[in-house]
Amino acid sequence: MAISASEAHYIIESCLTDLRIDGRSKCEHRPYTITNRSTHTKTSQSATAPAFILSNGSSRIHLPGSTTDVVCSVKADLVHPSPSKPNQGILELNVDLSLCGGGGTLEASAGGGGAQKRRRQQREEESQITSLLQRLILPHAVDHESLVVWPGKYVWRLSIDVMVLRCDGCVLDASSIAIREALQNTKLPKVQAVMEKGNDDANNGGSASKNDLLVDGDHHKAVSPCGAEDCPLVITVSVLSSPPSATDAVTSTTGSKRYKSIAIIDARTEEEACASTRVCVTVDTNGM
Repeated sequence: MAISASEAHYIIESCLTDLRIDGRSKCEHRPYTITNRSTHTKTSQSATAPAFILSNGSSRIHLPGSTTDVVCSVKADLVHPSPSKPNQGILELNVDLSLCGGGGTLEASAGGGGAQKRRRQQREEESQITSLLQRLILPHAVDHESLVVWPGKYVWRLSIDVMVLRCDGCVLDASSIAIREALQNTKLPKVQAVMEKGNDDANNGGSASKNDLLVDGDHHKAVSPCGAEDCPLVITVSVLSSPPSATDAVTSTTGSKRYKSIAIIDARTEEEACASTRVCVTVDTNGM
């Protein structure tokens, strides 16, 4: 997002006085509203919504009075495990910015290239956001071993799709909230491994074992993935720096001028455009 020098100066000076342009302090989050199909959430502002079709879990993160709207869907499939990890389930993640008109943080320039350049930038940002969420969240999202149905044969594969409809800064933070809530209300049906012995006519009447899975269609017996309640959240810390002026510059012991800086969380798009550095960390329910 391109902003003028005067706008950047106003935003940075507001943050330095600990009174940001929307009235928040430097360590204050915006009041996100979480909508999912569960009737109980840990967030004070929550609502109940019907589940998505063909989805085992879903959530929607909305910011009243802003342009942040993120939807997450979790689909579960029974698949063969990875040969390198036969006793662990599989988690996949995909981020879609196609409806967000340019992405969560990057903006296409108004120069030549047009739609093709914007689409290339969008693909690059989708890949970047997906890669960061895969490294920061997926290893600790659920207990991977609890997704095993039949060791070495069948495991649950959770496909997590995040669609960013609109975003006013901190797309990683909002996406992590959506992923956490979707996983917590994901329901996996009860599955039982069945092994039967049948006749094998091709081997002169010898017996052969037949492996199968029995899926219980009773929704009340479905359970959430183990460890979903400890899924971490992403917190992005943005550092804004104001260049020293000629009158009130802060001078170090070496005589060189130092920039005045401040770190804020949950930055808006305008504040992200003024940030010189951004650091993303994950925090779980234990503060680790």
